[in-house]
This record gives sequence, structure tokens and C-alpha cells, in this order.
Amino acid sequence: MLLLEREKSKSLIVADALLRRLETSDDDYPYFYEVSKRLHAGFEGEKMVDRHWFEMTNLEKHSLFFNYELMNEFGFPHQIDTLLLTPKFLFILDIKHMSGRVDYEEEKNQFIRTRQDGVIESFSDPVAQVLRHGQYFERLFTNLQITLPIEYAIVFSNPSTIIGQVPKSVPFFHTSGLRFHVSKLLSKHSPVLTEKSLNKLSKLLLSSLKRKDTKPAISIDRIKKGVLCEACNYQVQMIYKNRTWCCPKCGVQNKKAFYQALDDYRILINDRIKNNEFRDFFEIDSMQIASKILSRLGLVAVGDKKGRYYIIPENIASRI
Repeated sequence: MLLLEREKSKSLIVADALLRRLETSDDDYPYFYEVSKRLHAGFEGEKMVDRHWFEMTNLEKHSLFFNYELMNEFGFPHQIDTLLLTPKFLFILDIKHMSGRVDYEEEKNQFIRTRQDGVIESFSDPVAQVLRHGQYFERLFTNLQITLPIEYAIVFSNPSTIIGQVPKSVPFFHTSGLRFHVSKLLSKHSPVLTEKSLNKLSKLLLSSLKRKDTKPAISIDRIKKGVLCEACNYQVQMIYKNRTWCCPKCGVQNKKAFYQALDDYRILINDRIKNNEFRDFFEIDSMQIASKILSRLGLVAVGDKKGRYYIIPENIASRI
């Protein structure tokens, strides 16, 4: 059973918001453009791997978590691409979307990629990463008095990736090998958890979910204000007229752009907004008009008079 669906990472959400809100001439724009491009490719690669789970008819009772995040007992985060919990074992999956040839030098704990143009690049150690995740669950299972085996794998979602020298301690393989590998694990292990224990542990893992909040180190004065026209590639600020937002350049009317702008404010600045902050960001002169807009949004309001602020929910961009 899928208990946690795949979502865009906070880093990707922030990068996309900055691409809308930074001037293309900003010194950091090229950096966030590359970050967005890389994270989007990784996200699509993760979804390619996800599809294979739903074709596995031999899994029987299980719990599946995509983009599982938590804070350990020392206050440090764990970000796990995919976590599979079965009565027989826990399976930690790290997904890589890379082209070229990859090699892992075990003695040096060095993971390198050789691009088609011959350039060699070094990346963070995926083996150390999954083993660190496993150590957390070992401590958790010890406290819970559970003796559940923990398995690991590094999976490459890009079929063009050439897997070179890799260790035997942690399997490296393409997405196409996932079903076969899971079948081997199911044959290798015997049941440890009852269905009741599996459900209890699944609920515990779900309740421990904690996503790391990410805020960019970008000063507010570098962020473009207002409702930006998507049709004009977020380069033109829209005008509020007759209870809607209209682009003075292309004439497009788009209420959805307003919700996107509110979401950008939540992502980049704060999830709380006062009337004066709303007027400043959306460049509305009238306090009464701003109050009416905020009132129609149905946001949770806290406090009264000058101290009142409104909480912008995470799903604000989906409203229309």
C-alpha cells in the first residue's frame, strides 16, 4: 500500500519560485536555473522508478513511502527517495538520474561520473548515505525490540547510464532490475512482522514524517513583487481590475496567477502576511481593497486590528 506519495522537494519548489521572482539579469539566476533543471530531471527519474512498484504482484502486504523525510534523535535530517516496509525486511532505495559512466571507489568512498565529453565529476557518496539511513532504523528497531533485516540499493533511472566499477556491499542497478531484485529479497528473507505489527510500524513511520523547511538566502529587495503574468514568462506585473488580475501587455486575465503569487510569498518570504505586507507585495494602495481580497480568500486570521495576520496554506496555489 502506498502511504506517502511522491512530491516535489522543497529545494525544487524554492528554485522554481526564484526563477519566477528573480530578474534574469540577477547574478544568482543562472545558478537556480541549473538547480531547477537538475532537480526536475531527478524528480522525473524518481517517478519513472515509482511506476515499477505498481506492477509487482508478489509484494502482498507492504507499506511504501516516497520522499520519506524525518529528523533523527540528534536533530539531523534524513531524506530517503523510497522506503519499502514488508513483513520480511525494510528496503532503502536511493535513486540517481545521471548520464555518462558512474564508478564507485570503495576504499576512497568516492562516487564519480565521467561525462560523454570526458569531464570527470565527483558526487556525494550514495553508499554512505543509505547506510546512514539504515543505522537510524537499526537504532529505532532496537528500541522497539524488532529484528527486521535492512536492505539497500542504488538505482539509476536513466537507461543510458553506464554502471562501471561498483561495490558488492550495496547493489547498483538500472530501474529495469528493480522487480527482479525485490523478488530475490522476498525469497531471501522469512517473515518477521505480523500484519498487526506491520501496520503499527507503518503508522509510526508516517507519524515521524518531518520535511525540512528550506528558505533561500536571498534578500527581499531582489524578489519581484506583484502578480506576474505567466503568458509573458513572469516578466510583466498584472493589474487588479474588476475583481480579477489582468496583464497590461498581453491582456490575459488570470485569477490563478494571484494564487501562484501568494504561494511564492509563502515559499520565499513568510507563510504569514499582514494587510500592510499584502499591500506592499501586491502593490495595492487601498487598505479596504486589500482587506476585501484577504477576506474573500478565507484564510485563517490570527489576532486583531494592526496585529492581525493571515496564514497562507501550502495548497494555496491549487485554489481557483
